[in-house]
Amino acid sequence: MTATTESLMLPQTFKFTSAEHGAFIDGTETAAGVSTIDTLDPATGRVITTIAETDNETVDRAVESAARAFEGEWGTMLPARREELLHRFADLIEENAAELAQYDALEGGKPISHVESVDLPLAVEQFRYYAGWPTKIQGATVPVSTSDTHVYTRRIPLGVVAAITPWNFPLCQAAIKLAPALAAGNTVVLKPSELTSLSSLRLAHLAIEAGLPAGTVNVVTGTGAGTGQALVSHPKVAKISFTGSEATGRHLGAEAGRSLKHISLELGGKNPHIIFADADIAKAAAYAATTAYFYSGQVCFSGSRLMVERAVLDDVLSAVEEHADALVLGHGLDRSSTMGPLSSATHREKVERYLNTVSGTGATVAFGGSRAKESGYFLEPTAIVGPADTDPVVAEEIFGPVLVIQPFDSIEELVPRANSGQYGLTAGVWTRDARKAHTVARQLQAGTVWVNTYADYNAAAPFGGFKNSGFGKDCGPAGLDKFLDTQTVWMSLA
Repeated sequence: MTATTESLMLPQTFKFTSAEHGAFIDGTETAAGVSTIDTLDPATGRVITTIAETDNETVDRAVESAARAFEGEWGTMLPARREELLHRFADLIEENAAELAQYDALEGGKPISHVESVDLPLAVEQFRYYAGWPTKIQGATVPVSTSDTHVYTRRIPLGVVAAITPWNFPLCQAAIKLAPALAAGNTVVLKPSELTSLSSLRLAHLAIEAGLPAGTVNVVTGTGAGTGQALVSHPKVAKISFTGSEATGRHLGAEAGRSLKHISLELGGKNPHIIFADADIAKAAAYAATTAYFYSGQVCFSGSRLMVERAVLDDVLSAVEEHADALVLGHGLDRSSTMGPLSSATHREKVERYLNTVSGTGATVAFGGSRAKESGYFLEPTAIVGPADTDPVVAEEIFGPVLVIQPFDSIEELVPRANSGQYGLTAGVWTRDARKAHTVARQLQAGTVWVNTYADYNAAAPFGGFKNSGFGKDCGPAGLDKFLDTQTVWMSLA
């Protein structure tokens, strides 16, 4: 694989490269505590900047600011005006796309071409889609079996939303949470991952520039155990919206249960990507490689478990390896890069521990499996062939550039195996037989099933998982519903 430049000069337009960054509260960035966290470039290991570990007092200020905005200007704003401001917010994201892309490429290590072609359009799409909703949120008249009575419902916002986003899609995930929450009339305190905070801080500045009232969008930076815990346990937070690991999701679910907060969780996935012998093998294998190694496999819906009908196993493996060999590992800001590093040294070590479990299981490492480049947290794209369904590399989410490939011989065997895992986020099916496609898709325990494609995503189409992949949907009307409650009004006409 071709190595690229180890060290790149930052563009002159790049901001947030030297100063410490605090929380964004009530329309301005502010000091947030006594301790700071270094933000590292995962492609080099160098410090980019520092962010605040927002303390409890500052978190309280952020929530209080959001509560005032909810009870005040944002909460009482006419729906048409809210639509206008959200469209302006989307305009500003587009106008500042180059700057925003640099933040996510540098902090996350994702190739900037991917950020520009995937993350940014999805973020804008979220705001465009949900900007159209405020004037369309409606209640209903209820035909109750009681005389001289008029009953109707109202759809009302929940209040202050604690939105907690992961490091792999900082900008996009912030938009996925902010856009529907704001469209529904809520206010938000956003806590991004401590690894990737800069684009979220910039979004908060753009919200004010767009005309959203101070306090409508607040950002608190820091760790989950510190800042995140203070946020989700705050008594004025009405709703927790979280995307991240299953372990943290379980903790937040317990926290929400104790305080009876609304909660939605989008967690992990070990997603079966199924190729039948009658599929377009070249196209299916290309998608298999792309989805397994996109963003170094650090994607919840990655097609990380490739299940291939035995007759075409060798052909698929050969094609996947060819695509993997063509990847260019390098810095996120290098436009020749097509695959970046893992997010941190700790995360790379975790992925390597999974690779170490393969020895003695009967499975084989077909290619990859080693560190790449002298600096940064790079790992070669890897394929493991033939692991058992119960092996850790199959049963657990690795979250790295590791594709496990398993043969199958029949639908009757395939479906129970594909459903045997703890997750149920996504799945993919490749076949030219429409009947087979429908038969398998309806039996798969996955929130999204792609047929003869993979990883398509749109703001209008609900996305979310079953089983340990969480509950509550992003996108579409369902993505709005989770930020609304229903009030029923009974009026006696007697």
